[in-house]
Amino acid sequence: MNHVRTLVATVAMALSALSHAQSTPVPGTDPGTPSTAIDAKSEPYLIVTRVDARKCAYPVCGGYFVKAVNSPVTRCADGKLAKECHAVELDTRALGWSDEQRATFEASFSQGKALVKGAIEPQPRGLYTGEVLRVSEAWQAQGSNKRPLGTFFSLKNNGIVCIQAPCPAFGLQTLNRTSTERSIDTVDFSTARAPDTAVQAAWQALENGPILAAGAVVRFPGFSPTGANVYAHKLVTSEFYLPAKP
Repeated sequence: MNHVRTLVATVAMALSALSHAQSTPVPGTDPGTPSTAIDAKSEPYLIVTRVDARKCAYPVCGGYFVKAVNSPVTRCADGKLAKECHAVELDTRALGWSDEQRATFEASFSQGKALVKGAIEPQPRGLYTGEVLRVSEAWQAQGSNKRPLGTFFSLKNNGIVCIQAPCPAFGLQTLNRTSTERSIDTVDFSTARAPDTAVQAAWQALENGPILAAGAVVRFPGFSPTGANVYAHKLVTSEFYLPAKP
């Protein structure tokens, strides 16, 4: 419990620092400000907000409610925007999964321990039409915190190796936003409280492509040969996600 409180405080302070910090820009390490423009053209990344406990017949009820991360609104199956949308189940046919694999992943997704990229759409379910979440990407959470805090990002390795910071070693793209990519110097996976094997898997995955993470960017003193005040930036994670392999 104390660790969770500490993490909440750390991310809260990091978010506050992002909003108020003023520093001299360093090439490749501009902390920037996440864009407030929602990307309405691409399929969103979604997370479960709550299980649907309403007592009515399937497929009208059952499943869960989801929302687009980093966004105040989500497009539902009827095309309207709402704070959250109902989905009775996942359609993972595009991933080539079996029914058993889908059920395994869905059990984790329904508890908020996974992200998907996709769209909610009406699909036939028996004699009725259900609100189904069609999935094009599936990501499994690796940490043990109760819930992800902060902003959701796509994180990639820029392939740059430096001896000391500042060093634009990693790139961040805010999910579901039209913001441009920004660079950071390092990543702290320890605050996600994931097993060592998961952290090692994350570093390995970054060698081949992006992964997803939630958290906040904080600054720390960097090195300057002239003694000038420069800052480097790291992503403090509350959660990170690897491609799901149920």
